[in-house]
Amino acid sequence: MSVARKAVAAVLTVALAALTMWLHTVEPHIESRVQDPLASKGRIGAAVDTPDFSVKVTKVDVAAAISKPSFLDKSKVMKSLGLFVIVQTQIRSNKKPFTPGHVRLVTRGDVTYAESGRADLPDTSGGFEPLRWAPATFIFEIPKDRLAGARLVVGTADLLNTLSGETWIDLGLDGDQAARLAAHPTADYVLKTS
Repeated sequence: MSVARKAVAAVLTVALAALTMWLHTVEPHIESRVQDPLASKGRIGAAVDTPDFSVKVTKVDVAAAISKPSFLDKSKVMKSLGLFVIVQTQIRSNKKPFTPGHVRLVTRGDVTYAESGRADLPDTSGGFEPLRWAPATFIFEIPKDRLAGARLVVGTADLLNTLSGETWIDLGLDGDQAARLAAHPTADYVLKTS
C-alpha cells in the first residue's frame, strides 16, 4: 500500500471514529412542533370536532384566588401571583373512550401554559365515553398581561403523530375584554365539588 493510501485510510478512520462518538451523544426525542397534529379550529360556545373527540368551551372565568370546599376541613384558598384562568368545557368521545392530553392555554405570541400543577386542584385526566357529552374544567395560572388572544388547545393522551386530532378554541378574549377581566378578576372563585 502506498503512503498516500495509508494517509487517506488513517484520515477516514479518524473521521469515522469522530462521527461515531458524535452519534453516540445524540438522544432521540419527540418535538411536538415537528409532529404537529391535525388542528380543528373554532370559537367559544361552538363544538369543535376531530375524528376521535369533540370539545365545546362553555365558559371562561378569571380569578385572583381559588377556594376548594372541603367536607371536613375549612376551605383551602389558593392565591395566584397572576391570574387563574378557569375554562369550563364539555367533551365527547366520537369513537372509543377518550382521555384528553396535551391540554394547554396558548396566548398571543404563541406563549404556551400547561394546566396548573397545584396538587389541590382537580385533575381532568379521566376518560370520556363515546357519544355522551361530559363536563371538564381546565385551570391555568398565567401572568396578568398574557390573557388577550388566549385559546384552549386539547389533544389526545396518546403519542402525537401527524394523524392525531387536536382542537384549537379561541376564547374570544380581545385586548379590551382581557384588560377588564385582568383588572377585576373574581376575588375568590369557589370550585364546584362533584
